[in-house]
Order: sequence, then structure tokens, then C-alpha cells
Amino acid sequence: MIQLAANWSTALEKLLRKINPPLDYLKMPLEREARLSLNAARALRPVLLHGWGGFYRVGMLEISQPGVLLDLVQTSSTPYISVHLDVQTEDFETPITRELALERVVKSVTALKELTRLEVLLENVAHYAWSERPSFVTDPAFIADCLENSQAGFLLDLAHARVSAYHRDEEARDYINALPLDKVKEIHVSGARLEADGLRDRHLPLSELDYILLEEVIAKTPNLKVLTLEYGGISDMGKTNDGREIRIPRNDPSALLEQLGRLDTLRKRASGVLRQAPTLPAGWHLDKRFNLPPSEELSQGSIQALGY
Repeated sequence: MIQLAANWSTALEKLLRKINPPLDYLKMPLEREARLSLNAARALRPVLLHGWGGFYRVGMLEISQPGVLLDLVQTSSTPYISVHLDVQTEDFETPITRELALERVVKSVTALKELTRLEVLLENVAHYAWSERPSFVTDPAFIADCLENSQAGFLLDLAHARVSAYHRDEEARDYINALPLDKVKEIHVSGARLEADGLRDRHLPLSELDYILLEEVIAKTPNLKVLTLEYGGISDMGKTNDGREIRIPRNDPSALLEQLGRLDTLRKRASGVLRQAPTLPAGWHLDKRFNLPPSEELSQGSIQALGY
């Protein structure tokens, strides 16, 4: 059966100490100050390490602080590491091209494998209209080439894919289906939100649309091993594109528990234990013209309804 993971957070830690929610892994950010949280998390569940903080990406020439990275890998006993497939112009001394970016990604993944002796998964990033990274970084063909040439696995972030499709002016299903779904080992899910400057990945609770899309994608990812909920563990304060601070509710324990329950049901349904996936309701669309009604965008449910 598909393994279920979730972002490590204060809310999740409290739930794990009170009840036994359906959860196989805790996803931890790969950061320099992570050891204390890492030890607390490992006492409750196995750990997946992800990201290597905000100071490293595969577009960079060298691995930042390899000793710290190796220490965290060994402490966590993570089965693999995952990093963003992120390449930015500042990582190169010459004008960046698709070929140079591909070469750099391959070198970086090779270095990560040699250092950690672990499989590396590359995660698709979100493309925004105002993004400084080259647009080709989110091209399905470029992602496929990076995976093929580096022999890395694919971590599909569905919220990132929906956001990229929106800002690339493509239909979400068409964009997702063009990605190398046969190489997906892990899927990240979280709720996006349509704002004044377009669709944003805000790590909100999953909507009904997200659950339906996820179930469709799981049916197309034969090598999927882990499904990760990225709700929680991020500050409730965010910023708009013009720098204004806004409140984003993404650490509610009841919403967290509801989503874990529904994802547990979904993975069982994907294994054939439960009923078949629902069909998309009439009139619902996944392209950029679709606006989520507020009731679906922030659906949270109740703990009692899940039987906890």
C-alpha cells in the first residue's frame, strides 16, 4: 500500500502524542538547525528528509555544507532525500541555457548520491508569471531529461503543477499528463488559492478538487511509494507578490486530522480495498478559468466525523 507522510509541525506532534492517526512518515525540512526537531520526530515515526533548506538547490555549483547534510541524513535514517528541481540565473556566471542547466542538475544529483549513498528525488517547482527562474525549468520535457540523465526519481508536487499550468496558460490535466508520471516515487499535496495575482501554492487544506485530481493522478503513477500532505509546519503569515503580509490558516489540528483521514481512505481506495474513485462533478474544470467556491477552498470537516 502507498505510504502516507505529512509535514512535521507542532500541531502534528500534539496529535501523534494523543492519538494514532494513519501516518507512516514525518516529512522534515533539511535545514542546519533541524537536529532537535529531528530527534523529536524520530521518536514518533520514521522520517523523510526534504529540501536542504533555503540555501541549496541543484542549480548551484557545489553542495552547501556537505558535512551537516550527511550528519542529518545519518541521524534521520531517511530512505532517500528529495530536493527541488530549481535552477536560477544567479547560479551561473554565463547566460543560462537549457543545456547548461541540465548539465548542472546532473552533476548536482550525482554529487548528492555520492555523498549520501541514497536515492535522490527531484521535485517540480512552481512557475509564476513573475518568477526569476527560467521558464524552461517547468517544461515537462526538461523535467523528463533531468530525471533520465541524472537517474533520479520524480517527486510530483500537485499544487506546484497546478500553479505552473495556470501561469503557463495551460490546462492543468494536460500539463500534468505531459510530465514523466511513470517515474513518480512520491507525491506532495496541499491546497492552492486563487489570489489577485493568480493561483498561488499556499499550503492550505485540500479542496474537493484536489482529492479528485490526486486520485486520477495516482492511477497513472505505477511506481508511487509515498503520498505526503504538506499542510502544517509553515507560518500562518505570508506575503503577497507586492510584499504585503496576509494571514493564511494552515496549522489547524482538526483540518490536519481530517485530511489525514481522507488521504488514508484515498490510498486504500487506490489499492482496490474500497470503492472506485469518484467522477468529476458536472461543471467542474481544472483549468485557469475555474474558481473554487470558498466552501470548497477551505473545507475542514470535523474530528468526530472521522471516528477519532
